[in-house]
Amino acid sequence: MNIKHNSNFAENSIDAVVLAGKSKLITQAKPNIIHFSSSLYNSYPFASYHLINSPEPMDKEGIDYKAIIKIDGKPMVNYVVEALAESAYINNIYVVGEKDKLNKINFSRGKEKIKFVDDKGSFIDNLIEGGNASQSNKMLFSTSDIPLIKKEHINDFIENCFEREDGSIYIPYYTKESNNYNLKANYPARIEGKHLRNGCIFMINRDFLNEISKKGELYEAISPLYGERKKGLWPYLKLVNYIPFDILIKYIINNLTIRYAEKAISNRLTERINKRTGNDITYNIYGIESVPEVGIDIDSYEDLQNIEKIIKNLKNRKIYI
Repeated sequence: MNIKHNSNFAENSIDAVVLAGKSKLITQAKPNIIHFSSSLYNSYPFASYHLINSPEPMDKEGIDYKAIIKIDGKPMVNYVVEALAESAYINNIYVVGEKDKLNKINFSRGKEKIKFVDDKGSFIDNLIEGGNASQSNKMLFSTSDIPLIKKEHINDFIENCFEREDGSIYIPYYTKESNNYNLKANYPARIEGKHLRNGCIFMINRDFLNEISKKGELYEAISPLYGERKKGLWPYLKLVNYIPFDILIKYIINNLTIRYAEKAISNRLTERINKRTGNDITYNIYGIESVPEVGIDIDSYEDLQNIEKIIKNLKNRKIYI
């Protein structure tokens, strides 16, 4: 690794926080399951699919607590924690959720890095609780429902963050054109001619977390971000109270760039916070181009079945090779 200039991005310099609060898997009366219909099934993971009806899920406890539902025999949260544990950048891993259930999980890798933090009931309060348990200046947050993520994707995101000037929050996005998994997904933003979707990991600076922890305006603005993270730029524009007119015009005429949006939102957010606090701190928000694996999450039983098929097929290919 060639990280020399900023100690915040050196090996073992970043703590990770996995947000594994209690949330349920969406089920339906007759959920659909995707099966591969291509003769290339055994060697190519992204073949075409067809739908058939499947029975209701048997793991009711897992359905009620999504983070612990098993995918190919392993709890969902394991995939995320083990990917983080394998990254040389990650020091400690704080898993925020229900300790009594999480303690029963056998994490095959990274046990020495894991610390459990009690669930506080909401996304924003869990974010604060996990971040405050950490000692690092930069914290990598992740949801617990992105089981396709690997250490390479985490390392790539962190290294791309390092390429930017020091920031308050780094948010990954990926394009529709880069997603070869052939899964249903919405891409709510169209910028620079590409359809974009936000990822489910993000990096926060300590100063920014401290400002959120005061439970003032920023706390109120950030609170709905998790639920609205799939709405493109909109939830981040809400951080600054209104949509800057120049961003709106550029977006309408399809002339908006990621860098321009970053600057406009960062300037307005800085102005908003400093006006209230009397501080002179710059708050920069950066969009980091990443890969689909950082954002392909599991919300429904259909998602669960589809992604489990992909994971099993990828494992079979690895064995085959």
